[in-house]
Amino acid sequence: MSNNEHDLKMPSFGSDMKKGTLVQWLVKEGDHIKRGDVVAVIETHKGAIDLDLFEDALIISLLIKEGQQIAVGEPIARLSSTKDSENAPLPQTDVADIEPNPISTTSPVNISASPASTTTATDISSSPASSAVEQDNSNFTTPKDFILATPAARFLATQQQLTLNSLFPEPSNKIVTLTMVEQAIKQKQLSQQSPAMTENVLKPADKKETAKVKATDRAAARPKKGFDKEAMRQAISATVTRSKQQIPHYYLRQRLDITALEDYLLQVNAKLAIDQRLLLAAPLLCAVARTLMDSQQLNGEYTEGHFVASEAIHLANAINLRGGGLVMPVIRAAQTLSPSKMMERLKQQVTHARNDSLVFSELSGGSFTVTSIGERGAEQMFAVIFPPQVAILALGSPHQEVMAVDGSIKIRSVIEASLAADHRVSDGRIGARFLYQLNQLLQNPEALWTV
Repeated sequence: MSNNEHDLKMPSFGSDMKKGTLVQWLVKEGDHIKRGDVVAVIETHKGAIDLDLFEDALIISLLIKEGQQIAVGEPIARLSSTKDSENAPLPQTDVADIEPNPISTTSPVNISASPASTTTATDISSSPASSAVEQDNSNFTTPKDFILATPAARFLATQQQLTLNSLFPEPSNKIVTLTMVEQAIKQKQLSQQSPAMTENVLKPADKKETAKVKATDRAAARPKKGFDKEAMRQAISATVTRSKQQIPHYYLRQRLDITALEDYLLQVNAKLAIDQRLLLAAPLLCAVARTLMDSQQLNGEYTEGHFVASEAIHLANAINLRGGGLVMPVIRAAQTLSPSKMMERLKQQVTHARNDSLVFSELSGGSFTVTSIGERGAEQMFAVIFPPQVAILALGSPHQEVMAVDGSIKIRSVIEASLAADHRVSDGRIGARFLYQLNQLLQNPEALWTV
């Protein structure tokens, strides 16, 4: 066995996820995969999510079949690093029931794998090995009558203004595929037609034509994944309940003076084209990331009874979905970004989140979360820490207040910031210093444009 061979494991898409279902392989044994390519679709308690690779690799073997549910941390495929793939033997096992699918052309994600791990997909949380093909659903909570389905199947049903439950009323452990939805829709249409029309429809030539699905139609449906809103709400409920029960929160509040930042941002935007102008969120997130570099006790994960600090600042940015629910895509190495680069990342994340096109690498590995409901007009909020992280910063809406500045009364633009942190890892002194340093940095906004 080559030293460069390693397992791709079932990833965790949330701290409360124990198992996942392999809905669809998008690769076959022997395929050469580029970093950022999507290799599989995983059904979780939040919906169907694409699993992308963190490196260039050769698929040596696929260890589980579509439809199998296994524990987080269990191997699902065997990989070989690209530098070793030229000498790697061809796979001996012929997986006849796995058809090759076009690999996503998603651009590579600029992230780096943890040096402590040889797994290409981030293994955030692992559970004791039970069975790679275990079908026990006791730790995999889904809503009543929830139907597992591929993203394309969900999208087609939604396009036809139908629910999966109406198409498949009988309980089943099978995963609904695009073909199954197409057949169910066809049967539903036939049942609503007159006998004469039904006879015409069932002619052999027509049936053959109906069974043929254009590749372009499937390609159009493929990217439309689905965060099941009811399942997502249950997942959020489980996460925040666990957080409040297990994490001893402490809260600190700080009024951030953003007057200087707003003034400087006006000058910057005046020199930019309209579509290149920056929102206030971009330099604010840059400021948070830079300040966290001196507050490592707030940046990392608390797992298995101890805290592991993250060397880089991976900001999880909470985004509210229009249809309800919440996702937290991660901005990698945020401390290295200028406000312009941060704005590009924010635009990309919001687009992916609203289009249900976020992939695993965008949803995993956050070391600190920033959330804001300022667009809703709320001036202040107190957030709940998302385990295994140890802190979260909540920002309210910008507003003006009368303040005493250098012995005189002035009107200043401010944002109410509240920090929730884990008392097992840090204390109030650490949190207070972070908020103070953040406010001080905002008084010198020019520094944020220097990377």
